[in-house]
Amino acid sequence: MKMLFVLLLSLAPLQAFCAWAEDFEALKSVPRSYEAAGTICEEIARLNVQKKFPAPQYNVMTGISYGNAERVIGELDVIVFDTNLNKVIQIAEVKCWKDLNDGLDKAHEQRARFLKNLRSSKDLIFRSTSSAETFAKEQFQYVKEFITIGQLGAVQAGYDLELPYTLKELKGYSYEMIRCQHNGQCVRP
Repeated sequence: MKMLFVLLLSLAPLQAFCAWAEDFEALKSVPRSYEAAGTICEEIARLNVQKKFPAPQYNVMTGISYGNAERVIGELDVIVFDTNLNKVIQIAEVKCWKDLNDGLDKAHEQRARFLKNLRSSKDLIFRSTSSAETFAKEQFQYVKEFITIGQLGAVQAGYDLELPYTLKELKGYSYEMIRCQHNGQCVRP
């Protein structure tokens, strides 16, 4: 029994490596800057959410800001559109923070701010942070789920989902993506 436990423990790094190899291949063609600390987490979270919400019925995006004509009020990390309904059905706030509790508090704060603004009578402008694409406020009115995602260990801290990587691994993967873009092997933004 002890031998089986040791064997399983030794396989964990191999599983993480295989998962990263798959994620790395998927991210090579995504034109996104990985300079910001949270970008790698958002993109890996998007890949994980896409497994639950596959195309063509769903379109899973990262980075939609909302605000008014004067300023941006907030940004949504991972957004799931039901393409048949042309409506958002899930929003995920992604927080890969050293202090998981602080990250969860921030995610809840961002959710409350978003819902407050969405329920107000104010006009809101929704825009992709990576393209000029805009969205109507009505597309966000019937969000069924608002979840939180963090690094490995986040579920134990109260998050809804967690990525299969530690914070240290995610930082390393971010540098790997930057290096890949610099070498011309990955698409640049």
